[in-house]
Amino acid sequence: MSYDRYCKVGYLGGFTGFAMLSLSKKTDYALIALAYLAERSERTASAREIAEARSLPAALLMNIMKELQQHGMVRSLRGTKGGYQLAIDPHAVSLHEVILALEGPVRLIECAAEAGGCEHETLADADDCRVSGRCAVQAPLQALHYKLVRFLQDVKLADIILPGRRIDVPVEMVGRERE
Repeated sequence: MSYDRYCKVGYLGGFTGFAMLSLSKKTDYALIALAYLAERSERTASAREIAEARSLPAALLMNIMKELQQHGMVRSLRGTKGGYQLAIDPHAVSLHEVILALEGPVRLIECAAEAGGCEHETLADADDCRVSGRCAVQAPLQALHYKLVRFLQDVKLADIILPGRRIDVPVEMVGRERE
């Protein structure tokens, strides 16, 4: 069986081409760096300082910090006392926004792109997903995808990076507005 032939859901019979529902190292390291900056909100920290303090690869973290700066999540200050500072309110930014900035759209399954709907709707795309249109699990998996995206939108950066916080989004609240 081919992974590409079954709505990009995956096949448990031996396919090992992806990690199951995991944050990328890029997002993981970004969250670690954002937490480090949040703990030191009154001062700047260089990417090298953060990398050394948290045992992260400095070159990779430098690139991640540049991306975070390009997306307005951190500000970069030049000079001898330069470095990075948080440029956002962690209570106002969702985990989804961080992932979107660094990785692009969240895609639990290929046929549930955030833009909506299955991408394999023409005959030309039929080789990509032979069961699209008659896929018995497409609708439930798309629903799961949208609940996951909604959950990521409900989790605020503060829930993850600030000490003493915890994710407090009950399952029954996923997909509903937070008060």
